[in-house]
Amino acid sequence: MPIKLSLTQFITFKSKVSTSARINYLRTQVKGNDYSPAIDYWRPLRSKIKQFARGEITENQLQSFASSVPENKRKNYVKDTRNFLYFVQNYSPNFFEVNKASWNFGDRLVISATPELGVKNANGEKYLIKNFYTVKKPDDKLIKRNILPSLTLMQFANQDTIKQGATPAILNLRNGKLITATPSDLIDPIELEIDAQQIIDIWDKI
Repeated sequence: MPIKLSLTQFITFKSKVSTSARINYLRTQVKGNDYSPAIDYWRPLRSKIKQFARGEITENQLQSFASSVPENKRKNYVKDTRNFLYFVQNYSPNFFEVNKASWNFGDRLVISATPELGVKNANGEKYLIKNFYTVKKPDDKLIKRNILPSLTLMQFANQDTIKQGATPAILNLRNGKLITATPSDLIDPIELEIDAQQIIDIWDKI
């Protein structure tokens, strides 16, 4: 049975500032914690943003939803919704459907690489966007250098759409900024394989 990680988990793993923080993250937050929609903190907001992208709800309805969730989520939902709408106002996007995708490292590791949103901006530029919903922690640092492996992974896993001119991107909902990379920015595939092997090595020891 291969190790299965979501793209959010891989981004979080790469954002950890030390090996010990990465070990702790895999041990306490990933291994042995089977996914369940009932305990997925961000799932309701992800679902509402997808509804917004499909034109099923308005900006005001999205904001009202964020303000109406239980108190333990409200502050983070309101902040991430505000930053998402900041992106919408700046990019004036038209949304399009995306396909499921994943990246495999041999038969030991599978990382989901499905974008959340397909976006075409006013200039006709297309993006495959993964929204990154997290609360800032002292042991992580979300900067472009740490994001490049995830963008490279998305590039490999979404080749059909990439060939149609789309660019992989991560929307950092901590600040509403879209992180992209040109083909020359993307990392050597060997680096991605080293990251994958590190995940496997840690997994086998914890």
